[in-house]
Amino acid sequence: MSQNTFHQFIKFSTDAYGLERTLRFLQSLTQLLLSYPSLPLALLPFLGFPAEKIPRTLSPRKKLTLTELKSRLSLGRRYFRLFRFLESFSQAFDKYIEASAKSKAEGKPPSSGAAKAKAGLAVGLLLGGVGIEKWLEILSKSFNGVYYCAETATFVDELKVDGLGVWGRELARKVMKEGNRMWFFALILAVLAGGWKVGRLGAEIAQTRREVRHLEKEVRRERGAAGPTLVKPPPPQTSSRSKGGHGGWEEQQQQWREQETRLGRVRVGEEKLEELRTKLDKLLDTRYKAGRRAVADVLDMAVPGKAVGWVPFSTGVVSALMLASTWLTGLEVWEKCGESVAKSEAKGEAKAKPKSE
Repeated sequence: MSQNTFHQFIKFSTDAYGLERTLRFLQSLTQLLLSYPSLPLALLPFLGFPAEKIPRTLSPRKKLTLTELKSRLSLGRRYFRLFRFLESFSQAFDKYIEASAKSKAEGKPPSSGAAKAKAGLAVGLLLGGVGIEKWLEILSKSFNGVYYCAETATFVDELKVDGLGVWGRELARKVMKEGNRMWFFALILAVLAGGWKVGRLGAEIAQTRREVRHLEKEVRRERGAAGPTLVKPPPPQTSSRSKGGHGGWEEQQQQWREQETRLGRVRVGEEKLEELRTKLDKLLDTRYKAGRRAVADVLDMAVPGKAVGWVPFSTGVVSALMLASTWLTGLEVWEKCGESVAKSEAKGEAKAKPKSE
């Protein structure tokens, strides 16, 4: 393990999101073991255990232990999400302000006459120049905030301390059921926003690739037209000028200037090519991450869908989908921690350079 990876692991293991993802992974794994207890037992023969001594099912005591562990892990995750609703509502508001400011800066008035005529007054006022993708993200964050509000409101009841409660267990269960509906809606909107973003980035990637191919042809054409590199001709001697023998020198000078002009265009084209390729790499990475997040949201829909009875999956299938989505979203947090570590190290190197010099 390299030093950067070790620092990244430290960042991930001490980050609130990283810890919450870790607990969620353990919770989904525990739930999966409860649903399919034969899965780990099937691996024991490969570890050297005699097949006749391996139990076929979990004992009631072990089932009770795993059930209690799953409940404790679920409760432990809620500590990290206690005031997460503030973050969700803040993100929704910030996205709206950012999108509105961008549309105004681009000179797009919110609800132009043409837009009203095409989409209708209600849709024109709703979109307000913000864009469908941003509105889907804003609504997704808002619904997510409502879900987190329900979690926070029922947190005291979830502690299950005798004599301590706000709603009562029955009413708290109903509140959380409504909260899971909001989470389900939030995930649907997030999937739609992710799909829209992937499609938009796909179109932008295709356009950038066309620009790269066109510029590559232009650079090759200019480089071929420039021909072999010429050396700047030295100025003719004074005696040659007096005899009128500098016509060949002027022709060589003209050829050299034309070649320098072409080579200059080649250098500019190569710099632009490098910028376009860097842009293309960033677009591809952004599209990959947006698609990965959309897949994770699709998988996550099974969790609230099962809670409200909208998804006809067994508990074991939901646990497997939850495990997969946790892995995907955990990768996202892991990468962000890596970027944070890289930025910190870059700042440290920048501060250390003047001192060493």
